Amino acid sequence: MSFLDRFTKKSHAPKAPKAAAASAEVKSEEKKSVPVTPSAVILQASHVNVIMKPHVSEKAAYLADRGVYVFDVPLHANKVEIRKAVEALYKVNVTNVRTERGIGKIVRRGRVAGKRSDWKKALVEVQKGQSINLVEGV
Repeated sequence: MSFLDRFTKKSHAPKAPKAAAASAEVKSEEKKSVPVTPSAVILQASHVNVIMKPHVSEKAAYLADRGVYVFDVPLHANKVEIRKAVEALYKVNVTNVRTERGIGKIVRRGRVAGKRSDWKKALVEVQKGQSINLVEGV
């Protein structure tokens, strides 16, 4: 056997029965009837990237009782993206979004100076009567 035999030999795979071929055509037609746009897939992926995690603190728990939920978000996220992401991921109506940006402190370890990471959090208010279960599965 040589390396070039791969290209010259024909595969001798068993042929499928006609009934199986007909059902395969029906399945392929069903798949074609549901159009999937690439932009819809990108939108869903971007929603996941906007909300990093829920912010866990005593103040966040206090605000959650009043319908305001706190999330850690990337520095580049804006209020519109945050609103769309929360509405898509948690299936709630958002009435207000406030953001807070923190600058990382400069810290020293002896002679070595460093800097903590910058951060951003979003306070998301949902419509009255709706809630987000952030501790599901814990």
